[in-house]
Amino acid sequence: MEHLPRIDQTFSMLFSKDRTKHYRKYFRSAGEHLVVNGRIDLVGNVSVGDSVMIDGGARLLAIRNGVIKIGGHNYIENATISATLSIEIGNYVVLGSCVLIIDHDGYGLDGNTALEKPVKIGNHVWIGIRATILKGVTIGDNSIIGAGAVVTTNVEPNTIVAGNPARKIRDTKGYTIPAHDPGSIYYPTPKYWGP
Repeated sequence: MEHLPRIDQTFSMLFSKDRTKHYRKYFRSAGEHLVVNGRIDLVGNVSVGDSVMIDGGARLLAIRNGVIKIGGHNYIENATISATLSIEIGNYVVLGSCVLIIDHDGYGLDGNTALEKPVKIGNHVWIGIRATILKGVTIGDNSIIGAGAVVTTNVEPNTIVAGNPARKIRDTKGYTIPAHDPGSIYYPTPKYWGP
């Protein structure tokens, strides 16, 4: 019976959803009010700002000399961000489930080295489920990337794009978040987390 507290602690750690305390030490820097819900892959030089929520299954991979800088008040579902050079994400950005952001080709072709170009995502950007942002892309402020879009060229500020390859659908003033329900356990935008 004396082993029960140890077993309880082990099970509590294994099945606990909040892993913030464990992962905080692995970030290059992490602001206040970081929340990590579940297991994530975290490799290399990754920084996050204040009030960032990261869901389980997310992969933040700064490989070799890569750098990933994520601003404040962001929500990242089980997205994959892979940098061998540089990926910068602004403030108030929502990354939907299975989003892929990558600044390199992965492997070279015909004996050449893989191409690398930095990726920059502005402020107040919403990237829909399963969208892919490829190397060298800059996404302007207040933009929306449609679900499943493959973004190969720059996106102007205040624009909605969708499709493969992504094309402009129309102009926008950005996305709007409904008022926070205080009784809600899950709410994807850190702006409304409360005090």
